[in-house]
Amino acid sequence: MRRWYRILNRLGGIRVAAKSVRNAALVGSVGVALKSHSPPPSSSSGHRIIPVHYETNEELQVQTDHKLSKRELRFLTFASVEYDDVIYMTPMDFLDSLTLDAPRERIYRRILKKEDVDAMLAKTPLLCEGNKNFMRKLDQNGIISFAEYIFLLTLLTKSQQGFRIAFTMFDKDGNGRIEKNEFLLVRSLVSALRSTRSADKYKEDCRLDSADLQYLIKRFGLRLRNSESIHFEKSDEEVRQQDTTILLHLFGPHGNNTLTFDQFQIFYTNLQKEIMDIEFHEFSRGKDEISPVDFARLILRYSMVRREDYAKYIKRVRERSKPGDKGITLEQFEKFSLFLNNLEEFTAAVRLYATAEIPVSQREFIRAVRASTSYELDEHLVCLIYRIFDTNNDNRLSYSEFIAVMNDRLHRGLKSYAKSNSVGWQPFKRCVISELSRF
Repeated sequence: MRRWYRILNRLGGIRVAAKSVRNAALVGSVGVALKSHSPPPSSSSGHRIIPVHYETNEELQVQTDHKLSKRELRFLTFASVEYDDVIYMTPMDFLDSLTLDAPRERIYRRILKKEDVDAMLAKTPLLCEGNKNFMRKLDQNGIISFAEYIFLLTLLTKSQQGFRIAFTMFDKDGNGRIEKNEFLLVRSLVSALRSTRSADKYKEDCRLDSADLQYLIKRFGLRLRNSESIHFEKSDEEVRQQDTTILLHLFGPHGNNTLTFDQFQIFYTNLQKEIMDIEFHEFSRGKDEISPVDFARLILRYSMVRREDYAKYIKRVRERSKPGDKGITLEQFEKFSLFLNNLEEFTAAVRLYATAEIPVSQREFIRAVRASTSYELDEHLVCLIYRIFDTNNDNRLSYSEFIAVMNDRLHRGLKSYAKSNSVGWQPFKRCVISELSRF
Protein backbone atom coordinates (compact mmCIF):
# COMPACT_ATOMS: atom_id res chain seq x y z
CA MET A 1 0.00 0.00 0.00
CA ARG A 2 2.85 2.39 0.86
CA ARG A 3 4.43 1.61 -2.52
CA TRP A 4 1.20 2.61 -4.27
CA TYR A 5 0.99 5.80 -2.22
CA ARG A 6 4.55 6.78 -3.10
CA ILE A 7 3.99 6.04 -6.79
CA LEU A 8 0.75 8.00 -7.04
CA ASN A 9 2.15 10.85 -4.96
CA ARG A 10 5.20 11.12 -7.22
CA LEU A 11 3.02 10.93 -10.32
CA GLY A 12 0.98 13.87 -9.09
CA GLY A 13 4.15 15.92 -8.86
CA ILE A 14 5.43 15.39 -12.39
CA ARG A 15 6.07 18.86 -13.82
CA VAL A 16 3.89 18.47 -16.92
CA ALA A 17 0.37 18.29 -15.59
CA ALA A 18 -2.63 16.16 -16.48
CA LYS A 19 -2.69 15.52 -20.22
CA SER A 20 0.81 16.75 -20.84
CA VAL A 21 2.85 13.92 -19.42
CA ARG A 22 4.84 11.23 -21.25
CA ASN A 23 2.98 8.73 -23.46
CA ALA A 24 3.20 5.29 -21.84
CA ALA A 25 6.47 6.21 -20.09
CA LEU A 26 8.07 6.80 -23.43
CA VAL A 27 10.65 9.56 -23.52
CA GLY A 28 11.92 10.74 -26.84
CA SER A 29 10.94 10.08 -30.40
CA VAL A 30 7.66 8.20 -30.33
CA GLY A 31 7.00 6.40 -33.58
CA VAL A 32 3.26 5.76 -33.73
CA ALA A 33 1.89 3.80 -36.66
CA LEU A 34 -1.65 5.01 -37.19
CA LYS A 35 -3.07 2.56 -39.69
CA SER A 36 -6.67 2.29 -40.78
CA HIS A 37 -8.02 -1.19 -40.11
CA SER A 38 -10.36 -0.96 -43.06
CA PRO A 39 -9.49 1.70 -45.64
CA PRO A 40 -12.64 3.62 -46.52
CA PRO A 41 -13.85 3.99 -50.07
CA SER A 42 -12.52 7.24 -51.45
CA SER A 43 -15.09 9.66 -52.80
CA SER A 44 -14.72 11.41 -56.07
CA SER A 45 -14.85 14.69 -54.16
CA GLY A 46 -11.61 13.93 -52.42
CA HIS A 47 -11.72 12.57 -48.91
CA ARG A 48 -13.64 10.47 -46.46
CA ILE A 49 -12.24 11.00 -42.99
CA ILE A 50 -11.63 8.24 -40.48
CA PRO A 51 -10.54 10.47 -37.61
CA VAL A 52 -8.90 7.98 -35.26
CA HIS A 53 -6.64 5.88 -37.47
CA TYR A 54 -4.62 8.06 -39.83
CA GLU A 55 -2.75 6.44 -42.67
CA THR A 56 0.66 7.76 -41.70
CA ASN A 57 3.75 6.65 -39.75
CA GLU A 58 4.64 10.15 -38.61
CA GLU A 59 6.64 10.35 -35.41
CA LEU A 60 4.51 12.31 -32.97
CA GLN A 61 7.38 13.16 -30.59
CA VAL A 62 5.24 14.23 -27.65
CA GLN A 63 5.53 14.01 -23.89
CA THR A 64 2.47 12.38 -22.33
CA ASP A 65 1.98 9.27 -20.23
CA HIS A 66 -1.64 8.45 -20.99
CA LYS A 67 -3.22 6.85 -23.99
CA LEU A 68 -3.68 9.68 -26.46
CA SER A 69 -7.27 10.77 -27.01
CA LYS A 70 -8.78 11.18 -30.48
CA ARG A 71 -8.43 14.96 -30.25
CA GLU A 72 -4.82 14.74 -29.12
CA LEU A 73 -4.00 12.38 -31.98
CA ARG A 74 -5.71 14.67 -34.45
CA PHE A 75 -3.86 17.71 -33.13
CA LEU A 76 -0.47 16.00 -33.12
CA THR A 77 -0.94 14.59 -36.60
CA PHE A 78 -1.65 18.00 -38.12
CA ALA A 79 0.45 20.32 -35.92
CA SER A 80 3.43 21.42 -38.01
CA VAL A 81 5.46 23.75 -35.77
CA GLU A 82 7.24 23.80 -32.40
CA TYR A 83 8.33 26.72 -30.26
CA ASP A 84 10.17 26.40 -26.94
CA ASP A 85 9.50 22.63 -26.93
CA VAL A 86 5.74 23.18 -27.22
CA ILE A 87 3.79 21.82 -30.19
CA TYR A 88 1.51 24.25 -32.03
CA MET A 89 -0.75 24.33 -35.05
CA THR A 90 -0.69 27.08 -37.63
CA PRO A 91 -4.06 28.52 -38.72
CA MET A 92 -3.86 26.41 -41.90
CA ASP A 93 -3.07 23.30 -39.83
CA PHE A 94 -6.26 23.94 -37.89
CA LEU A 95 -8.37 24.22 -41.03
CA ASP A 96 -6.72 21.13 -42.52
CA SER A 97 -7.47 19.11 -39.37
CA LEU A 98 -11.18 19.76 -39.93
CA THR A 99 -11.32 19.33 -43.69
CA LEU A 100 -8.62 16.81 -44.70
CA ASP A 101 -8.05 13.16 -43.83
CA ALA A 102 -4.25 13.54 -43.62
CA PRO A 103 -1.86 16.47 -43.14
CA ARG A 104 0.09 18.07 -45.94
CA GLU A 105 3.29 16.21 -46.71
CA ARG A 106 6.22 17.00 -44.42
CA ILE A 107 9.03 15.13 -42.67
CA TYR A 108 9.35 16.96 -39.35
CA ARG A 109 7.71 19.80 -37.54
CA ARG A 110 9.30 23.18 -38.16
CA ILE A 111 11.24 24.57 -35.17
CA LEU A 112 10.44 28.26 -34.68
CA LYS A 113 12.70 30.90 -33.18
CA LYS A 114 11.48 33.89 -31.19
CA GLU A 115 11.86 36.19 -34.18
CA ASP A 116 9.78 33.76 -36.29
CA VAL A 117 6.95 33.77 -33.77
CA ASP A 118 7.09 37.54 -33.33
CA ALA A 119 6.86 38.02 -37.10
CA MET A 120 3.92 35.60 -37.31
CA LEU A 121 1.98 37.19 -34.47
CA ALA A 122 2.56 40.68 -35.88
CA LYS A 123 0.31 39.67 -38.80
CA THR A 124 -2.64 38.83 -36.52
CA PRO A 125 -5.60 41.14 -37.28
CA LEU A 126 -7.65 42.74 -34.53
CA LEU A 127 -11.06 41.28 -33.75
CA CYS A 128 -12.80 44.23 -35.42
CA GLU A 129 -10.96 43.32 -38.65
CA GLY A 130 -11.94 39.65 -38.52
CA ASN A 131 -14.06 37.93 -41.14
CA LYS A 132 -14.79 34.45 -42.46
CA ASN A 133 -11.38 34.40 -44.17
CA PHE A 134 -9.47 34.98 -40.92
CA MET A 135 -7.68 31.62 -40.76
CA ARG A 136 -7.18 31.26 -44.51
CA LYS A 137 -5.65 34.70 -44.83
CA LEU A 138 -3.12 33.99 -42.06
CA ASP A 139 -2.27 30.62 -43.64
CA GLN A 140 0.99 29.49 -41.94
CA ASN A 141 1.51 32.78 -40.10
CA GLY A 142 0.39 32.04 -36.57
CA ILE A 143 0.41 29.57 -33.70
CA ILE A 144 -2.55 27.83 -32.03
CA SER A 145 -2.03 25.86 -28.82
CA PHE A 146 -3.65 22.53 -28.01
CA ALA A 147 -5.86 24.23 -25.39
CA GLU A 148 -7.08 26.68 -28.04
CA TYR A 149 -7.64 23.81 -30.47
CA ILE A 150 -9.98 22.21 -27.91
CA PHE A 151 -11.62 25.61 -27.33
CA LEU A 152 -12.26 26.12 -31.06
CA LEU A 153 -13.56 22.58 -31.58
CA THR A 154 -15.94 23.08 -28.66
CA LEU A 155 -17.27 26.33 -30.11
CA LEU A 156 -17.97 24.61 -33.43
CA THR A 157 -20.32 22.10 -31.75
CA LYS A 158 -22.27 24.50 -29.52
CA SER A 159 -25.81 25.79 -29.96
CA GLN A 160 -26.61 29.43 -29.16
CA GLN A 161 -27.58 28.42 -25.63
CA GLY A 162 -24.38 26.41 -25.20
CA PHE A 163 -22.38 29.31 -26.61
CA ARG A 164 -23.83 31.68 -24.01
CA ILE A 165 -22.90 29.21 -21.26
CA ALA A 166 -19.36 29.09 -22.65
CA PHE A 167 -19.16 32.89 -22.47
CA THR A 168 -20.37 32.87 -18.87
CA MET A 169 -17.73 30.28 -17.98
CA PHE A 170 -14.97 32.62 -19.21
CA ASP A 171 -16.53 35.71 -17.59
CA LYS A 172 -15.32 34.96 -14.08
CA ASP A 173 -16.25 38.30 -12.44
CA GLY A 174 -19.65 38.43 -14.16
CA ASN A 175 -19.23 41.92 -15.62
CA GLY A 176 -20.33 40.85 -19.09
CA ARG A 177 -16.82 41.14 -20.54
CA ILE A 178 -14.00 38.61 -20.90
CA GLU A 179 -10.53 39.85 -20.04
CA LYS A 180 -7.26 38.29 -21.13
CA ASN A 181 -6.45 36.92 -17.67
CA GLU A 182 -9.89 35.27 -17.48
CA PHE A 183 -9.33 33.61 -20.85
CA LEU A 184 -5.85 32.47 -19.77
CA LEU A 185 -7.29 30.98 -16.59
CA VAL A 186 -9.66 28.72 -18.54
CA ARG A 187 -7.03 28.00 -21.21
CA SER A 188 -4.61 26.80 -18.53
CA LEU A 189 -7.02 24.00 -17.58
CA VAL A 190 -5.83 22.15 -20.69
CA SER A 191 -2.10 21.46 -20.56
CA ALA A 192 0.23 22.12 -23.46
CA LEU A 193 1.58 19.21 -25.47
CA ARG A 194 5.35 19.31 -24.96
CA SER A 195 7.74 18.00 -27.57
CA THR A 196 10.48 15.52 -26.66
CA ARG A 197 12.57 16.18 -29.76
CA SER A 198 15.43 17.70 -27.72
CA ALA A 199 15.15 15.29 -24.79
CA ASP A 200 17.09 12.08 -24.21
CA LYS A 201 15.82 9.29 -26.44
CA TYR A 202 14.33 6.04 -25.25
CA LYS A 203 12.56 3.69 -27.63
CA GLU A 204 10.14 1.17 -26.32
CA ASP A 205 6.90 -0.46 -27.41
CA CYS A 206 4.28 0.11 -24.74
CA ARG A 207 0.53 -0.36 -24.85
CA LEU A 208 -2.01 0.62 -22.24
CA ASP A 209 -4.38 -2.24 -22.93
CA SER A 210 -2.70 -4.52 -20.39
CA ALA A 211 -4.84 -6.78 -18.24
CA ASP A 212 -2.03 -7.34 -15.78
CA LEU A 213 -1.89 -5.06 -12.73
CA GLN A 214 1.76 -5.95 -12.13
CA TYR A 215 2.54 -4.71 -15.62
CA LEU A 216 0.82 -1.42 -14.79
CA ILE A 217 2.96 -0.96 -11.66
CA LYS A 218 6.07 -1.64 -13.72
CA ARG A 219 5.04 1.04 -16.22
CA PHE A 220 4.59 3.57 -13.40
CA GLY A 221 8.09 2.84 -12.17
CA LEU A 222 9.54 3.46 -15.62
CA ARG A 223 7.69 6.75 -15.87
CA LEU A 224 9.14 7.95 -12.58
CA ARG A 225 12.72 7.11 -13.57
CA ASN A 226 12.39 8.63 -17.03
CA SER A 227 10.56 11.79 -15.90
CA GLU A 228 13.66 13.11 -14.17
CA SER A 229 15.60 13.30 -17.47
CA ILE A 230 13.22 15.79 -19.13
CA HIS A 231 14.23 19.45 -18.88
CA PHE A 232 12.49 22.29 -20.68
CA GLU A 233 13.74 25.82 -21.21
CA LYS A 234 10.42 27.37 -20.19
CA SER A 235 8.33 26.52 -17.15
CA ASP A 236 4.71 25.44 -17.49
CA GLU A 237 3.60 28.85 -16.23
CA GLU A 238 5.66 30.63 -18.91
CA VAL A 239 4.14 28.37 -21.55
CA ARG A 240 0.64 29.18 -20.29
CA GLN A 241 1.36 32.92 -20.65
CA GLN A 242 2.68 32.57 -24.23
CA ASP A 243 0.93 34.87 -26.70
CA THR A 244 -0.78 33.08 -29.58
CA THR A 245 -2.76 34.03 -32.67
CA ILE A 246 -6.11 33.51 -30.93
CA LEU A 247 -5.00 35.48 -27.86
CA LEU A 248 -3.83 38.47 -29.90
CA HIS A 249 -6.88 38.39 -32.17
CA LEU A 250 -9.29 38.47 -29.23
CA PHE A 251 -7.45 40.80 -26.83
CA GLY A 252 -5.07 42.85 -28.98
CA PRO A 253 -1.26 43.00 -29.13
CA HIS A 254 -1.01 44.47 -25.62
CA GLY A 255 -3.67 42.21 -24.09
CA ASN A 256 -5.72 45.13 -22.74
CA ASN A 257 -8.80 44.68 -24.95
CA THR A 258 -11.89 43.08 -23.44
CA LEU A 259 -14.44 40.88 -25.15
CA THR A 260 -18.20 41.48 -24.95
CA PHE A 261 -20.74 38.77 -25.67
CA ASP A 262 -21.56 40.33 -29.05
CA GLN A 263 -17.87 40.46 -30.01
CA PHE A 264 -17.37 36.87 -28.89
CA GLN A 265 -20.37 35.87 -30.99
CA ILE A 266 -18.92 37.60 -34.06
CA PHE A 267 -15.70 35.59 -33.65
CA TYR A 268 -17.75 32.40 -33.20
CA THR A 269 -19.90 33.12 -36.28
CA ASN A 270 -16.90 33.96 -38.48
CA LEU A 271 -15.18 30.72 -37.46
CA GLN A 272 -18.26 28.64 -38.24
CA LYS A 273 -18.80 30.31 -41.61
CA GLU A 274 -15.16 29.83 -42.60
CA ILE A 275 -15.36 26.08 -41.98
CA MET A 276 -18.72 25.84 -43.76
CA ASP A 277 -17.39 27.77 -46.74
CA ILE A 278 -14.33 25.53 -47.10
CA GLU A 279 -16.36 22.32 -46.90
CA PHE A 280 -19.04 23.57 -49.27
CA HIS A 281 -16.59 24.56 -51.99
CA GLU A 282 -14.67 21.31 -51.60
CA PHE A 283 -17.79 19.25 -52.33
CA SER A 284 -19.47 21.61 -54.81
CA ARG A 285 -16.42 21.34 -57.11
CA GLY A 286 -16.60 24.93 -58.32
CA LYS A 287 -20.37 24.93 -58.80
CA ASP A 288 -23.10 26.78 -56.90
CA GLU A 289 -24.58 23.56 -55.51
CA ILE A 290 -23.47 20.28 -53.98
CA SER A 291 -24.95 17.36 -55.92
CA PRO A 292 -27.16 14.86 -54.04
CA VAL A 293 -24.49 12.13 -54.12
CA ASP A 294 -21.73 14.49 -52.97
CA PHE A 295 -23.98 15.80 -50.19
CA ALA A 296 -24.36 12.21 -48.99
CA ARG A 297 -20.56 11.88 -49.01
CA LEU A 298 -20.27 15.11 -47.04
CA ILE A 299 -22.74 13.94 -44.38
CA LEU A 300 -21.04 10.55 -44.05
CA ARG A 301 -17.56 12.06 -44.05
CA TYR A 302 -16.90 11.64 -40.33
CA SER A 303 -19.20 8.70 -39.68
CA MET A 304 -17.95 5.46 -38.19
CA VAL A 305 -20.13 3.29 -40.44
CA ARG A 306 -18.65 0.14 -41.88
CA ARG A 307 -17.21 0.16 -45.37
CA GLU A 308 -20.00 -1.93 -46.87
CA ASP A 309 -22.67 0.25 -45.21
CA TYR A 310 -21.03 3.39 -46.56
CA ALA A 311 -21.25 1.97 -50.07
CA LYS A 312 -24.95 1.18 -49.52
CA TYR A 313 -25.70 4.77 -48.54
CA ILE A 314 -24.04 6.14 -51.67
CA LYS A 315 -25.69 3.57 -53.92
CA ARG A 316 -29.11 4.34 -52.40
CA VAL A 317 -28.80 8.08 -53.10
CA ARG A 318 -27.46 7.50 -56.60
CA GLU A 319 -30.38 5.19 -57.46
CA ARG A 320 -32.95 7.64 -56.06
CA SER A 321 -31.50 10.67 -57.84
CA LYS A 322 -31.87 11.71 -61.48
CA PRO A 323 -29.41 13.59 -63.70
CA GLY A 324 -29.96 17.31 -63.23
CA ASP A 325 -31.58 16.95 -59.80
CA LYS A 326 -31.35 20.10 -57.72
CA GLY A 327 -28.48 20.11 -55.25
CA ILE A 328 -27.75 21.91 -51.98
CA THR A 329 -26.82 25.60 -51.99
CA LEU A 330 -24.39 27.27 -49.59
CA GLU A 331 -27.27 28.91 -47.71
CA GLN A 332 -29.02 25.55 -47.28
CA PHE A 333 -25.79 23.92 -46.13
CA GLU A 334 -25.21 26.69 -43.57
CA LYS A 335 -28.71 26.16 -42.13
CA PHE A 336 -28.11 22.42 -41.99
CA SER A 337 -24.81 22.95 -40.15
CA LEU A 338 -26.47 25.28 -37.62
CA PHE A 339 -29.19 22.67 -37.13
CA LEU A 340 -26.50 20.14 -36.22
CA ASN A 341 -25.25 22.50 -33.51
CA ASN A 342 -28.71 22.09 -31.97
CA LEU A 343 -28.79 18.33 -32.44
CA GLU A 344 -29.22 17.69 -28.72
CA GLU A 345 -32.39 19.81 -28.61
CA PHE A 346 -33.73 18.11 -31.75
CA THR A 347 -32.98 14.69 -30.25
CA ALA A 348 -35.02 15.56 -27.17
CA ALA A 349 -37.90 16.78 -29.36
CA VAL A 350 -38.21 13.50 -31.29
CA ARG A 351 -37.32 11.17 -28.41
CA LEU A 352 -41.00 10.26 -28.06
CA TYR A 353 -40.95 8.82 -31.59
CA ALA A 354 -37.87 6.78 -30.77
CA THR A 355 -39.35 5.47 -27.53
CA ALA A 356 -42.49 4.35 -29.34
CA GLU A 357 -40.38 3.08 -32.28
CA ILE A 358 -42.38 5.28 -34.64
CA PRO A 359 -40.48 6.40 -37.77
CA VAL A 360 -40.37 10.17 -38.34
CA SER A 361 -42.03 11.54 -41.49
CA GLN A 362 -40.62 14.51 -43.42
CA ARG A 363 -43.35 16.86 -42.17
CA GLU A 364 -42.76 15.77 -38.58
CA PHE A 365 -39.02 16.17 -39.06
CA ILE A 366 -39.38 19.78 -40.27
CA ARG A 367 -41.78 20.58 -37.44
CA ALA A 368 -39.44 19.08 -34.83
CA VAL A 369 -36.50 21.10 -36.18
CA ARG A 370 -38.53 24.31 -36.07
CA ALA A 371 -39.82 23.65 -32.54
CA SER A 372 -36.46 22.68 -31.06
CA THR A 373 -34.02 24.97 -32.87
CA SER A 374 -36.08 27.80 -34.42
CA TYR A 375 -34.45 26.96 -37.78
CA GLU A 376 -36.52 26.33 -40.89
CA LEU A 377 -34.89 23.64 -43.00
CA ASP A 378 -35.66 23.69 -46.71
CA GLU A 379 -38.04 20.92 -47.83
CA HIS A 380 -35.65 19.90 -50.59
CA LEU A 381 -32.82 19.48 -48.05
CA VAL A 382 -35.01 17.32 -45.82
CA CYS A 383 -36.09 15.26 -48.84
CA LEU A 384 -32.43 14.62 -49.65
CA ILE A 385 -31.75 13.57 -46.05
CA TYR A 386 -34.53 11.02 -46.41
CA ARG A 387 -33.00 9.69 -49.62
CA ILE A 388 -29.90 8.92 -47.58
CA PHE A 389 -31.46 7.47 -44.43
CA ASP A 390 -34.80 6.03 -45.60
CA THR A 391 -33.73 2.40 -45.92
CA ASN A 392 -37.12 1.05 -47.05
CA ASN A 393 -38.10 3.92 -49.34
CA ASP A 394 -41.32 4.37 -47.33
CA ASN A 395 -40.78 8.08 -46.57
CA ARG A 396 -39.86 7.27 -42.99
CA LEU A 397 -36.56 8.03 -41.26
CA SER A 398 -34.59 5.57 -39.17
CA TYR A 399 -34.19 7.75 -36.06
CA SER A 400 -31.32 6.00 -34.27
CA GLU A 401 -29.29 5.58 -37.46
CA PHE A 402 -29.72 9.23 -38.41
CA ILE A 403 -28.83 10.58 -34.94
CA ALA A 404 -25.71 8.39 -34.72
CA VAL A 405 -24.36 9.60 -38.07
CA MET A 406 -25.25 13.23 -37.29
CA ASN A 407 -23.44 13.02 -33.95
CA ASP A 408 -20.32 11.80 -35.75
CA ARG A 409 -20.74 14.62 -38.24
CA LEU A 410 -21.17 17.28 -35.54
CA HIS A 411 -18.14 16.17 -33.53
CA ARG A 412 -16.13 15.36 -36.68
CA GLY A 413 -15.54 11.81 -35.48
CA LEU A 414 -13.63 13.04 -32.42
CA LYS A 415 -16.21 12.20 -29.77
CA SER A 416 -15.49 9.22 -27.54
CA TYR A 417 -18.35 6.85 -26.83
CA ALA A 418 -18.70 4.65 -23.78
CA LYS A 419 -18.66 0.92 -24.38
CA SER A 420 -22.12 -0.63 -24.24
CA ASN A 421 -20.89 -3.51 -22.08
CA SER A 422 -20.15 -1.46 -18.95
CA VAL A 423 -21.16 -3.96 -16.25
CA GLY A 424 -18.97 -6.64 -14.71
CA TRP A 425 -15.36 -7.26 -13.68
CA GLN A 426 -13.67 -6.78 -17.09
CA PRO A 427 -15.20 -3.33 -17.78
CA PHE A 428 -14.37 -2.30 -14.21
CA LYS A 429 -10.76 -3.45 -14.60
CA ARG A 430 -10.42 -1.61 -17.93
CA CYS A 431 -11.78 1.52 -16.28
CA VAL A 432 -9.32 1.32 -13.36
CA ILE A 433 -6.33 0.81 -15.65
CA SER A 434 -7.48 3.60 -17.94
CA GLU A 435 -7.93 6.05 -15.09
CA LEU A 436 -4.65 5.17 -13.39
CA SER A 437 -2.82 5.61 -16.67
CA ARG A 438 -3.95 9.25 -16.75
CA PHE A 439 -2.10 10.29 -13.58
